[in-house]
Parts: sequence; structure tokens; C-alpha cells
Amino acid sequence: MPPRAADIRVVAGDDPKFAVVAAAVDPAYYCARYSDIADANVDPARHYYDAGWKERRNPNAWFDTRWYLEAYTDIQDAGVNPLYHFVVAGRREGRLPLRPGGHRRPVVDQAVNPLLRDPWPVAPRNAQFLEAEDLCLRVRKVLPGARGLVLAASHDRYVDVTGGMQVLIADEQRLFATNHVIYLHISPALARLTLGVEDPEPAVLQVVLDGVFVGLIEGPALAQALAELAPDLPDARLFTLHSFFGHRASDLMAAALALQARQHVFWLHDYASICDSYNLLRNNVEYCRGPAPDSLACQVCVHGDTRPGYLARMQALFTTLPFHVLSPSRAALDIWLSRSSLPYLSARVHENALLEPSAPAAPVGRPLLGTAEDPVRVAFAGFPTPQKGWPQFMELVLRCRDVSAYRFFHFASGEAMRPMDNLVGVPTRVTPGNRMAMVNALAEHKIDLLVVLSPWPETFSYVAYEGFCSGADIVTLADTGNVADAVRRHRRGVVLANEAALYDFFLDGSALTYAGGRAEQGREPGRLRLTGTTATVDLGLVGRTTPAAMQTLDPGLSLLVGEQTLYPRRSGDMWTFMLDGAAGHVRLMSRRVLPEQDGGARARMGVAVTGLMLDGVKVPPGDRRRIAGWRNVREEVQWTDGDAVIDAGTARRLDVTLRLGRRYLRLAMAES
Repeated sequence: MPPRAADIRVVAGDDPKFAVVAAAVDPAYYCARYSDIADANVDPARHYYDAGWKERRNPNAWFDTRWYLEAYTDIQDAGVNPLYHFVVAGRREGRLPLRPGGHRRPVVDQAVNPLLRDPWPVAPRNAQFLEAEDLCLRVRKVLPGARGLVLAASHDRYVDVTGGMQVLIADEQRLFATNHVIYLHISPALARLTLGVEDPEPAVLQVVLDGVFVGLIEGPALAQALAELAPDLPDARLFTLHSFFGHRASDLMAAALALQARQHVFWLHDYASICDSYNLLRNNVEYCRGPAPDSLACQVCVHGDTRPGYLARMQALFTTLPFHVLSPSRAALDIWLSRSSLPYLSARVHENALLEPSAPAAPVGRPLLGTAEDPVRVAFAGFPTPQKGWPQFMELVLRCRDVSAYRFFHFASGEAMRPMDNLVGVPTRVTPGNRMAMVNALAEHKIDLLVVLSPWPETFSYVAYEGFCSGADIVTLADTGNVADAVRRHRRGVVLANEAALYDFFLDGSALTYAGGRAEQGREPGRLRLTGTTATVDLGLVGRTTPAAMQTLDPGLSLLVGEQTLYPRRSGDMWTFMLDGAAGHVRLMSRRVLPEQDGGARARMGVAVTGLMLDGVKVPPGDRRRIAGWRNVREEVQWTDGDAVIDAGTARRLDVTLRLGRRYLRLAMAES
């Protein structure tokens, strides 16, 4: 909240006006928003006082310089510093520091139909352009020994982008690889938050083959390549659609038909099949509940004019490709079934991950909880966007800036940090190779309450589950979909009716009382069991996949050498790979052992290796040729994490001996 003029102390010799302005400038916010100020290493308050307000810069998160001067032209005409005027007089006169409408107003003002936004390039510069025959050659190279092929589509190149869906797809690809299934992934080279526009000029797609980006290809050339490959492919072929944003519906249909896929899977990661406002936010701010396209609600939304045509293309896609619809939560599936009229073969829930509670930690006495010495630790995790509830969190931080009972944190990748007073930024990046980064960071900083304030019904929300696993409880709102459901199901947090209730919860001391009660019970960390999305679904089963169908004694060993996947021959407990003498660094890929059989390890485990030999010479645990992905050693047995790097050098043979009897998460679909 802004300081009151009467509360500002002026030291002799100070410029009184500057002292008033300096007390209201947020240096962290100012430098984060205006990098030139940070680079120049100047005093933010002095810059704003002398020049910043004239350049229409904002001094903090609660004051809009441009709007104040445009709304109150008398202040602009008088040439008075607007922030100074507001603190000493404007507030008392009833003038507002921001445009009416609060944090929603700027979002509404910037809301534009996605078709009116130019697409933006996302492909790597100088990427190789593939013809149909080029892609055929690459697929044929990995075809020997393959049991199937998956064609997957999403909105971006998952191997180089960090995000929840991208990590899921990476897991999916890895699990398919353990069952010797080729994974061909396509995404648009020009991104946009709606379907691609049908045009005579061919669309360009990015191609990732078995986790490696191989180049760009035009949509018709992709279909041609798949048609030429189809006669030689195994019968197990699958088309799985994670996101169609940026794709042309015609390209997706042509590719899936050319592949002659046995099954087609559509994932409800969002609600884009109901409206291109993928989170069902009217004008990007308010949950609309997916009304009929001819409703008044659609007429006042920027997405409304184009929704009928958009849904017609959805209808064509779902009619041409008979989809099995998979939802990561019951909340998302219920919304889709009640709001969508699209045809489908089946619709079911298949969670992205399952929370396995662990024993509560011993209660820790916190007699000073809620004081400056031991404040309740409250956090926001992830990208600071309106779709994730960042404006509401920022408002909460501002309202509590003089309340010493709380300390606020923001956990996100470095470029997503939004520094401001009373907020501690913790750079954190989750990647396929470091899935526990957020869990570990939240636990390390002993976060008590993680706020998840999405203004729409989340279909899953990894952030919430990461919070559970760290030992934090969740504070959320009633319309957050699976977040609210998960909080109630696991009894790990508070579900509040609306934003007003959120602010009251913290300002009236309820949050402090709740955190104190949880401290007396002890933190309850958990463990996240990832279920592999499409790779652990058996479409021959009715309802959810059974635990037995997800298990196998086959470790699914393979060896990734450059862009080529090698499969071994087995003799007893030994698996043998034949190399070309110039393999260098190779990756030993496998399924993951079931969590209850990993010896109590907290990290995900692959296979238990009892022996490793290159050209008949032992490579013992601790040898520098066991480069990465190797876990703890027990009695000459070393676990991998499912993706272990070995320096094979010039060897022509690699022998891997495993401890048998373990059960692994299997890939049911390709074997059904």
C-alpha cells in the first residue's frame, strides 16, 4: 500500500518532495521493469523523481503514471510529479492510483482474438529443411527392431522448452522408447494460440525423432513420408494429440490418415477443443463456463466472433479421426463432457501423476511463528501470468506489505522473476533431467503455504502436486478445478470462495492460525509417481488402467548412439549391444523400476546394474566412463536413473548385467 505523507520522515537537508516520492518508489520493481535503469546503476527513486515520471514509467506495482496523468489532466497541466501529488493530496481527494477495474483492467484492455495476432517464429535458425524422402531415410534408420510408431503433435518443440506439458511429453517419449517404439513429434514452426489458418502455402512443421530435433518439413511432405513408410511400419501405430495450437487441422488429419494409425488419442491438457480461449476465460480474465457459441456471453468476448468457425474445424477433426479422449483429472473431463458436442470413441480419466503420501515429519515447535523472526512462508510458483493468478498474488503481497507475520516468495526460472518489495525471488527451473527442482526448492525454503490462484479450472496443475510433495499446504480458490479437488481429496490446504476471501484469510490472521495448526501436526511431504501419459494407457481396457497392466519384468533396455537406437540380444541376466567402434558417449535407456522396489530411494530409479563391460573389460562403479545418470552403489550394484551415459569410446561390444526379479512400469498400449 502507498505510504502516507504524514508517516514520511524528512531528514534535514533532504528535498521534502523527493523524500515523499522516494518512500513510494519500489527499487526492485523499477529495476526489474526497466532494465536500462538497472544497467545504468542509478538510484531508481532519483531517476523517477527527475525523469521517470515524465517518461511515463511506473514507480511500483500500485501506481500507473500514464493513466494518472491522462485521467487527471489538471495534474498534467500543472507539471506536478504525479506520484508526489497522489501521496500528499490525491488520495485524500479520492483520486485513484490505477485505472478502475483493478488487476483485471489491463488484461481486458490487451485482450485480442488470437487470429488477429501475427504468428511468431519458434524454429531454430538455420534448421535443416527435410523433403519427404529425407524423413523416410531417418525413420528407416531406426526402424529395425521397432515394435511400433507414435506420431505425436503439440504446440512447441518439447525438447527445448520448459513447461508442464513439455516435461510430460518427454516422459512419454522416453517410456515409448523403452518398449522399442519410435516417437515422431511435430510442432508448428510458426506459433499461435489457435488453430493455424488454412492457406494454399504449405505450413512448416518442426520434427523431433526419438527425442532429437532433426529439422523442418512442410505439412504435405510429412503426409507423403508417412504414406510411403506405412507399408513397412509395425502394426502398432498411434496418433496422439497433446495440443493443436499453431497446426492446421488439415495437416493433422492428413498425417494421421497417411500413418494409418490403429488408435487416435486426444488429451485434455486444456479446453481448447471447446474454445480457442483455451482456459475458458472471457476476455482473458473471467471464467465463462463454456457457454453456447450464440450466447450473449460470447458476443461480449474477443473470442466470440470466430468461435463458430473454430468449432466447425474441431468438428471436422474429431469426425475424421475417431479419438479416445484422455483427461488428467475428473474435474476437466466433467467440464468437457458437459460443454462439448464433439464425437469420440471413449472418454476417461488418466492422471498425469499420483501423489503417494509419506509419513509426516515430527512436529517442530515454532513458538515465534507469525513474528518477524519466524514468519509464515507463503509462495507463488511458476510463470507470473494472469492465467496463473499472478495479479491476485501481487495484490496479496501489496496488501500484506506492512504485516510482519508473512514472508512472500516467488519460485520461477530466472527470466520469469518479477522483483518487488516484500517478495523474495528464488530462481528455479524444472527440466526433464531435474524433475524435482521445484519440490526441492520449496522444501529447502520451508514454504508453509503455496498459493495456486488460477482464475480457471486447471486440468491438473503440477505446481499444486509439487507443493504437496515439498510438505507445503495449498491455498486456492473454488474455481481452480483439479487444484481445489486435490486439496479436498488429500486434506492438504484451504479452498476459499473468491479473491475477497483470499485477502481476508491472510489479513484477519486465519492463515497464521492455519499454519500454526499444521506446524503442530508436522509437515507431510509426499512422493510423485509419474504415470507417463499416453505411454501407460491400454486402450483395450475399460476405465482406468489397472496396476497389473502397468507392470512388467522386462527392463526394456536400449542404447541411444547419436540419433540411432540399438537393441540388445539377451542371454540370461546379460544384455549385449554390438557397436561400430566409434560410438563415443552412449545412453543406456530403460524402463523405471516400480517405486516400492527401488530400495527406498527418493529419486526415480531405472535398472540395477551388477556388471558393465566394454570389449570384455570391466567398467566398475565409480569408473569415469560411467558419466551421468548413475545412482547409489550397494554391494557392487549400481542403479541407473533410466537414462545413463556411458563413454564407450572405440569399443565394439557393450555387455550389461542386471539384477533380475524387479518389476518395471510397462508400456501397455503398444502391446495391446
